Amino acid sequence: MWKVLLVEDESFVRRTLRQLIRWEEMGFTIAGEAGDGREALAMMKSDPPDLVIADIIMPAMDGIELLKRSREEGLESAFVMLTCMNEFEYARQALEFGASGYLLKLSMNVKSLGEALAKVDRELTRTMQIRSQADSQKFQRLYRHYWRSIYGGEAGGTEEAGELAAEESLPYASIWIASFLHGSARFTLDDFRQLGLACAGSRTVMHTYAHLGQTTVFVWNPASAEFRQTAKGEGLPWPAAFSEVVAANRAKEAWREVLRALDGSWYGGRAGSGSAFAGDRSREDEPYPEVGWKTEREWIQSFERRNIDEFRERLRDGWADMERRRLPMAIVKETAVRLDRILARIAGCAGQAEEELGASVTHSELGERLLERARQYALRWSSGVQPVTGHPEIDKALAFIHRHSHEDVTLKGIASLVAMDEAYFSGLFKKKTGVTLIHYVQQVRVGHAKKLLDETSLPVAEVGERVGFPNTNYFIKIFKRWTERTPNEYRLLEGAEGEPT
Repeated sequence: MWKVLLVEDESFVRRTLRQLIRWEEMGFTIAGEAGDGREALAMMKSDPPDLVIADIIMPAMDGIELLKRSREEGLESAFVMLTCMNEFEYARQALEFGASGYLLKLSMNVKSLGEALAKVDRELTRTMQIRSQADSQKFQRLYRHYWRSIYGGEAGGTEEAGELAAEESLPYASIWIASFLHGSARFTLDDFRQLGLACAGSRTVMHTYAHLGQTTVFVWNPASAEFRQTAKGEGLPWPAAFSEVVAANRAKEAWREVLRALDGSWYGGRAGSGSAFAGDRSREDEPYPEVGWKTEREWIQSFERRNIDEFRERLRDGWADMERRRLPMAIVKETAVRLDRILARIAGCAGQAEEELGASVTHSELGERLLERARQYALRWSSGVQPVTGHPEIDKALAFIHRHSHEDVTLKGIASLVAMDEAYFSGLFKKKTGVTLIHYVQQVRVGHAKKLLDETSLPVAEVGERVGFPNTNYFIKIFKRWTERTPNEYRLLEGAEGEPT
């Protein structure tokens, strides 16, 4: 909602402007009125409006002088001038000084005023976008720093701390934060603005920070009064949480509370929204609980033994424990993505794109998706059937890889096979399978090697050569990368686990 200052020495003209149009429906609100340019300039210095609608001919200080003086003072408010039929020369001067347009008093109507406001709205939005993009990289570093700090990761070394010291000198007095759990739905700043949740000024800057189906919007303001939340968020299409308008130096604390509030929707399966700062701030420095490696290792071992029933029960028990302890949604999703990659490696399959897991909007939904992926990996592992992506060229490439994995498989050769540009094919392959071509080939070869190690007594060197690794040392290195064991360790451990006790 853009703030408007009406500057006109005739009160009935100001009254006509107020009543002529539904300002809020156009995205504007009248924040003040002035009877001449001198009064208006003082008001602009005190509380800069986004738009000034000013008469050209006024006592004390006319509209042209007001426009010139405001620019000299560094005020960036947009201007629309009011003029009479015989004042076109003044209107031309106003346009030269940067006015967005002018309106004829005698013929002004709903259409002409609406068109002028629509033009100003586009200009102000564009100005805010440019300002937001100008320091976007610096802010993204700051958001990553906050994120790692909130979730107990490494906050960065001395060098990064020095770079982020700029946070304390940011030219913003306050911040408002909103997080949306939108899943697979597209979400951008344009989508946020269309929700009509906030009244921000042209001096406001906005950014987003996205993580696995959840996006946070940061609204930085040069003054505490620059921003106000205009709606409580009822009826939103996704779960959401909002902060209060707080001092800029409380940004991390505010974000932490917003994310805590959103966790409530994650576990409760609610589709509504709520305010974030109703939580208990006494827990501010309390570390978040984590999923222990011992628990993850038990899941992995069950899958390695191909005991999918045991894996299912253990995962469901672990999922229930996460809900009981209220682990943060972000940690749960990162755990699911990491576990999915490990299971795919064990099964010798291409990992699926993580976006599907990230698109989950409830804890139970993510657990069921992960179980279904594990079931698919187990089936492919036992059947030796290569995955199908639904993309003809990628499926053709996968079939070729599975038939010829023991040969020299290269990106150039596969791209030529499916008649695609190498760079384009490489990106498409990773999008459809979740891994690069070389990693996929390695996984297939390691899968075949595991089978030979399980079922034969062939020397490690010969196993490597048969599956496509003529260099033994390289085979051992790649095998350990994907299984966390050397071929000999794998054979010994698998053999020991298979013997009766």
